[in-house]
Amino acid sequence: MRRIERVPLPRRSQGYLARQQAKVDSGQDVHKVWRTARATSAMSGVMTTLVQMSGKRARCMFCEDSRGTDIDHFWPKSRYKQRVFVWENLLLACTGCNRQKGDQFPLDSTGQPLLIDPTNDGPWEHLFYDAHTGNVTARIDRQSGKPDAKGSATTDPGILPLNTDPITEGRQRTDRNLRRAVRAFLCGVGPESAEVRPEVKQELLAAVRDNDGYGLTSWYFEKDGKKESPFSDLRAGYPRIWEEIVWQIAHP
Repeated sequence: MRRIERVPLPRRSQGYLARQQAKVDSGQDVHKVWRTARATSAMSGVMTTLVQMSGKRARCMFCEDSRGTDIDHFWPKSRYKQRVFVWENLLLACTGCNRQKGDQFPLDSTGQPLLIDPTNDGPWEHLFYDAHTGNVTARIDRQSGKPDAKGSATTDPGILPLNTDPITEGRQRTDRNLRRAVRAFLCGVGPESAEVRPEVKQELLAAVRDNDGYGLTSWYFEKDGKKESPFSDLRAGYPRIWEEIVWQIAHP
């Protein structure tokens, strides 16, 4: 899971969502209004924008493993009718994540969501990646020693299938590719070379860009993973290239 920037909707789509929300607010059946709206060309503009937000591979915003084919209501439409056609409540999801999540939506004691919204939350503030297993787990709070509440809810296998075998294998494959790219760069340029040929640097940047799935580039270049070798070696030996990679991640 990675942080995804929400972009503005085209004006036509904004107006369409507002009109459909007015129907729900007036008491019309939420499921009927949604089914009818979902089949319209106006709603396809919403889907197109969600796909653009997700990136070229159009992956599910939750598992990032399968193609995003559904529009998920972060706050479920059956329970929160006032948010059915609110742009900020719509996410791109695969069929598996969308169906399993359903209308499950745990809240904390203040009524705030316990699930991570990738367009609003920084996932790695709540999650921890285990390279040995490929699993994501709840981050442990250093002061209390307790698992992060949002991390625990989001990785609950009864709510989202984030640690199934195909997904963990995908994370580990991406992990291996990132490590190979960094090791190849370090072996090719030698120890702390003063000059790096432009084509060698560009090859590394392209490899990182091509293996940006599952949020692992952010994990290894911005979060806890930067302390692990070979990433820590790259950071120490080539700080300027490291900063270029971090900038690239922030500006996909």
